[in-house]
Amino acid sequence: MFYFRINRIRIRDNREAPAFLGLFGPDRAEVKIVSFVATDDLRLPGLDAFRKEKNAAARRRLLAEAARRVAATRVLAEVEGVRDGQAMTFGDTGYVLYQGPRIPEQLHWTLLAFESDRDVREFGAAVEAAATGEGLGSLARELAILLGAAANPGFAAAAAIAKVLAGALARSLKRDGDDMIGALYMSLNRREHYPHGERKRDGVADLTGNMVVDYSLFGFDRKVESGRRKAEGRRENAGK
Repeated sequence: MFYFRINRIRIRDNREAPAFLGLFGPDRAEVKIVSFVATDDLRLPGLDAFRKEKNAAARRRLLAEAARRVAATRVLAEVEGVRDGQAMTFGDTGYVLYQGPRIPEQLHWTLLAFESDRDVREFGAAVEAAATGEGLGSLARELAILLGAAANPGFAAAAAIAKVLAGALARSLKRDGDDMIGALYMSLNRREHYPHGERKRDGVADLTGNMVVDYSLFGFDRKVESGRRKAEGRRENAGK
């Protein structure tokens, strides 16, 4: 089993001005947090057909299917009344953003935070719209090269799509008057970053310098765990 958790987010500037002339009124924001996690377990539809397809319109349709699948993996959270400098703590065990039956060899994480007064359903609709909107045309032209060079084409495609989705979502929300608070992009691999299935990092700065994140991951192999328990049981029985 494998669990990837967010433990805490600290916001320096909530992007919300006081109610009257910057002098009076509450300086509190409604913060929407959206996370995309892609691993080498993610199976995207239509990638083989995409690689073989020559028609640009058809390739864009196939890519939109894959983008919708990546968008469907999102985790969306809302926190109200967030002040400048406030830390949002997700309990004493953190909040699971991704879990799977095995420890992935690769993991790509995109975390975005926005100041937005729209409700969660409307915000989710904006994510869905980003999956079929701007940015996919240029990605379609670049993805064939990326897939040809990647050791794991599905993972490479999911990571690239998540990044394009994040950019398209940010531009769309900005046009509608919402402000980005923070953006974090992170790629991990098991051999380098969590060889024993564990990793915990606090105070990770995002790209904007406005958000700091604490996260952790924990995983174990079921077969190894089962073998360990059986061995412990045999030792206990032998001691009786």
